[in-house]
Amino acid sequence: MKRIDRYLIGKFFFNLAWAITAFWAVFLIVDLVENLDKFIDKDVPAASIVLYYYFYSPYIVILIMPIGVLLATLFAVGFLAKRNELLAMRAAGLSLWRLAIPFLSMGLLVVAGVFVVGETVYPEFETRRGEMRGLYIRGRSQQPEMLLKDLFVSGGGGRVYFFKTFNTRSNTGVHVSVQTMRDGRLVESIEAKEVKYTGDGWVGTAVEHRIFSDRADSAVQYAMVEVMPFPEWTETPEDMVRKRVVPNQLRYGQLQAAIVSLRRAGNETSTEETELALRLAFPFINLIVILIGFPIASRTKQTGMALNFGIAMMITFVVRVLYEVFRSLGHNGELEPWLAAWGPNVIALVFGVVILALVRK
Repeated sequence: MKRIDRYLIGKFFFNLAWAITAFWAVFLIVDLVENLDKFIDKDVPAASIVLYYYFYSPYIVILIMPIGVLLATLFAVGFLAKRNELLAMRAAGLSLWRLAIPFLSMGLLVVAGVFVVGETVYPEFETRRGEMRGLYIRGRSQQPEMLLKDLFVSGGGGRVYFFKTFNTRSNTGVHVSVQTMRDGRLVESIEAKEVKYTGDGWVGTAVEHRIFSDRADSAVQYAMVEVMPFPEWTETPEDMVRKRVVPNQLRYGQLQAAIVSLRRAGNETSTEETELALRLAFPFINLIVILIGFPIASRTKQTGMALNFGIAMMITFVVRVLYEVFRSLGHNGELEPWLAAWGPNVIALVFGVVILALVRK
């Protein structure tokens, strides 16, 4: 890495840090003001409020990261252009393509970071935030309903449970599907007409048991058992209710297993498949906005910083609208999940390439 690369990367991360911090603070303040009366009415301790927004932070950061990256690019490159540093670099023989490499490299790093956070911290934090939101903001009782429908539970050992219905009084689940994932692949599948929790553990009736090999999707072991105990299921009925999650609180592999469970239960999976595709597609917008913002920022000497800031806001707004429109079409089954997820990226990428092609290199 050359000195010029280190210099440009330092400028980028400095602007990214203050942009993310500023938008994160604004987001938190607005949300706190909106919900402050609910916290006061329920006598929520200050420590619990702080903890709630601590769990909320990964969602906020992932949500605002594209605009933070775009602003970091616009301001880093814009100030270089305004102080004639960009002109000096280009006069020294560095083309605009060459100067864009450090920014695009950092964009890839941000893409990887967003994906890693989405697969590690985000699901657990969203689960905890959902529990606290239900208790402190929506005012739901901690006592669960008697009959739960379409219950997803992320369990131990890589298991994802799906109950078509679960009765919390009798501790009985009907039309149960359990997928076990290891290292991103399906290793075991259990389908049961009914599963009941007794004092000794879980017992299923009318069970179809499949075990999969390392190299094939077809089952290498298959058995139909009228009554089958599951001693390896360590979760209690209370755990099942407490750990229930919505699909966006599952990791990538767990969401894949949940989709398999839904399909085998005869349910529509367009919403879940779209969200699964978005897990891979959405982080890449952080790279694409650099491709859009870099050529715009290189003309700051002629356009000015204020106009560039307005352009950044407009681009971010348009991209967010595209994502929500395509996501809705994917959820409704009007677009294929992969197209609903990647469509906005393709449109934004074409726009960025056109802008870059029109700028003098």
